[in-house]
Amino acid sequence: MTYEDFLMHLEQKIMGKLEEGETVKRVRILKNNNVKLDGFSYCVEGHRERPTVYVNQYYQEELLEDTVDEIADMVLKLQRESRLFPSHGVDQLMDFEKMRKRIHCRLISRDKNEELLKDVPWLPWLDLAIVFHFQIPERILEHATALIYTSHMEYWGVTIEDIYTAAAENMSEIQVFLEPMEHFLGTCGFDPLSSGMHILSNCQKEYGAAVIINPQVQRMCLQRLGESYYVLPSSVHELLLLPESLAVGPFELEQLIQEVNTTCVRQEEYLSGHAYFYSEETGVLK
Repeated sequence: MTYEDFLMHLEQKIMGKLEEGETVKRVRILKNNNVKLDGFSYCVEGHRERPTVYVNQYYQEELLEDTVDEIADMVLKLQRESRLFPSHGVDQLMDFEKMRKRIHCRLISRDKNEELLKDVPWLPWLDLAIVFHFQIPERILEHATALIYTSHMEYWGVTIEDIYTAAAENMSEIQVFLEPMEHFLGTCGFDPLSSGMHILSNCQKEYGAAVIINPQVQRMCLQRLGESYYVLPSSVHELLLLPESLAVGPFELEQLIQEVNTTCVRQEEYLSGHAYFYSEETGVLK
């Protein structure tokens, strides 16, 4: 069964299981780094929310019809459960002032997201792009975030400056995670080796690379490392910091980054292919 056959059969199965008042639409959503996910958007009469379940990960060449039927049941079960959440939670999403404290920055690749950046508010930062997301209220969906699109900004009646101001205020209150790599590896059960590298992220380890945007965080890292340092983009979720005195040449660092990106980083989590440098003398990250 090809992937397109899988989507077609799954769509047919789902449509055959719909109850009165339910509608489902097959969608393809553009994610970070031009990754496209296929899913099914669900709507039921009298509800404004339209939850989407992505199905890419369920495809296998040897799928049987019975398995596709089970996947269809699972997709509809997840979507129907969304009706259990109170509708007033959705109203909160429509009010910028109620969402202000939930808005945060993401740092993504600029050159790999030309198509996505046409549809979202963003600001340039070095050779990367700052985009924004909001945390969905827990009573609607736990531990979930949503990228802010231009349509959100227009509905709220705000500017990109308003969004950035809210995000910067919230980012300044985030707990920053900065630990020597050997400490982190030790807590994960690995035999730690001292490299001088530090891991920088937020405490949730989710889109944590964005903490480096804050100049106060840059200076805090300088104080902790005690000297100028290189910033190695591990992924959109975390960065690696390396003191200048322990670093090999810039060319070798770039080779290391590219090797890690090729072998260890999922396409959707890629951030950058080269190193950045924070100078103690100038106080500038470049």
